[in-house]
Amino acid sequence: MDHINPFAESLKRADDRASGGSAALRAEIDGRLEQLLPPADRQPDRLHKAMRYSLLGSGKRVRPLLCILVAEAAGGPGRSFAIDAGCAVEMVHTASLILDDLPVMDDARLRRGRPTTHREFGEATAILASIGLLNRAFGVVAEHPDADAALKTGALEVLSGAIGSDGMIAGQEIDLHQRADFDRAAPIESLNWLKTGVLFVASAHIGALCGGLDPGSVEAVKEFAKHVGLAFQTADDLIDSTASVETAGKDVGQDAGTPTLVSLSGKQAARLSCEGHLQQAMAALERSGVEPARLQSLVDNIFGSKA
Repeated sequence: MDHINPFAESLKRADDRASGGSAALRAEIDGRLEQLLPPADRQPDRLHKAMRYSLLGSGKRVRPLLCILVAEAAGGPGRSFAIDAGCAVEMVHTASLILDDLPVMDDARLRRGRPTTHREFGEATAILASIGLLNRAFGVVAEHPDADAALKTGALEVLSGAIGSDGMIAGQEIDLHQRADFDRAAPIESLNWLKTGVLFVASAHIGALCGGLDPGSVEAVKEFAKHVGLAFQTADDLIDSTASVETAGKDVGQDAGTPTLVSLSGKQAARLSCEGHLQQAMAALERSGVEPARLQSLVDNIFGSKA
């Protein structure tokens, strides 16, 4: 890629043809997410409304797209399971956003262009909605009627490992209590891996399992997703430091006074880091042996295509 525009509106305005069909796939994901959640009028209705409010907003659906597109690129038979597993990952991601936005964490006002869950439903219901989404995510994987036990167990192991105290939860703890002391890029990159990269890798890993890839190809796909995730977090830090609330659809300036690659190295160095990760991602994708076209299109639409 000759030029990376980290301020592109990710997938919001990409048309279906240019994105290799991902707009239609996003619509399919959104429809399936709605089906997998309890209805809004099921008691306790306030809780279920909060879960639906949080999950069914205008998310980019990058993680389920990764899961499904990897499965399709591998040519395996597990697309149906990949859709539901990708939706489960999106539930986990949304649950983490609810917690991240709480007053005790980032105290955010906006998420996905509208008030955060705790501002709309109160802090207690927001926390319960997050727990509800996490619980539902594991149920979605475990209940799938068409996947065999080995595939479901493998997916559950990947997902639980990504979420746990060696994954996303560790990242949030470090972000809250250790990040302020960081003065080098290396620990920031490690934190970005925990906060963002692990769930990108989990998405692609589950997709690779659905596609029946051999171990070497699975590792290459995971490497691809790792670098896409690290680039994504760096781009998000750039957005936080430069974009408007209207463009970002969420609070900006949240990282002011907090060490990031942008604050430690400068915007140009952060952009170069983003570009470097994407180059490594494309090299890993080539090694994987899967059909690259739609995954390449996905990356182009996240970060901006060639200038």
